[in-house]
Amino acid sequence: MRQRWNNPAGRCRIAPGARGGRGRGFTLIELLVVIGVIALLVGLLLPAMRGAREAARTIKCLSNQRQIGTALAMYSEQFKEYTPRESGRSEPTGTPVQWLYPAWPFVLRPFLDSRVSVVAPDTDPNGGVGDRYARAEFYHDPARPPDGHNIHYVNNGISFRARGVSNTFAKRPTQMNRYLRPFDTLYLSDFGDDTNRVHYDGWYTPGATDWSLAYVYDMHSPSNVVGGVNTPELLQRIDPTRHGRGANGVFLDGHAATLDARVITTLDRWDDGDYRPEGPPKVPAEFRYPR
Repeated sequence: MRQRWNNPAGRCRIAPGARGGRGRGFTLIELLVVIGVIALLVGLLLPAMRGAREAARTIKCLSNQRQIGTALAMYSEQFKEYTPRESGRSEPTGTPVQWLYPAWPFVLRPFLDSRVSVVAPDTDPNGGVGDRYARAEFYHDPARPPDGHNIHYVNNGISFRARGVSNTFAKRPTQMNRYLRPFDTLYLSDFGDDTNRVHYDGWYTPGATDWSLAYVYDMHSPSNVVGGVNTPELLQRIDPTRHGRGANGVFLDGHAATLDARVITTLDRWDDGDYRPEGPPKVPAEFRYPR
């Protein structure tokens, strides 16, 4: 109810401050100042939010790699200390395709996924699943741009005959007790981008199975680590800056860590110290696929 007061002239007026209607609005300068403050806050917060998302992806990837490292240790314990290394370029000449050495994604998955059975690839090349690893979340790196690949890591299949000197044939399955420094030797890291889908188009063919895909995700040449060769087979297969200034890696003893790009691309860190002479490797008589 409006307040009234009598002025000396006896007229009735509305008390000061009691008028209805809108108050004074913002001036253009004030609006511009507010917009500028909001823009400044957004500029400060966006990098922090982006950094938080990147950190979350790094942590998730590292968790996946730790699971792979645990599966590697379990596999080694179950199969006479053998660890799966390279598959496809480490066998003696003339080895039938179905008898290639075990491929790490295929033989480690049963230790990570209860839906998958432990079988030889010639018995069931899909391991009872046949999803081309689409549901193998532990092989997926959330920081990797979508490019069709379902396995986002590559393992160490490089064979050395001396420090810094690699062999033509890649590394066959090797027992853990032969590694000189398993705690300091890299076993696996982030797979590099397949921007032009060169690998995808060649690997994910209509007839591809879980096993046929598994044996291509490895490294057999030093250039797969350090780069410098521009051919599909010899390209750098790791991404040393997948997670900012570095990448995640699993070591032969099973532990995983985030490493600087310079460490990931240092060939010595992939040298297991188990030096073998050049030439076709012999199939270890005591090693067979589980049946």
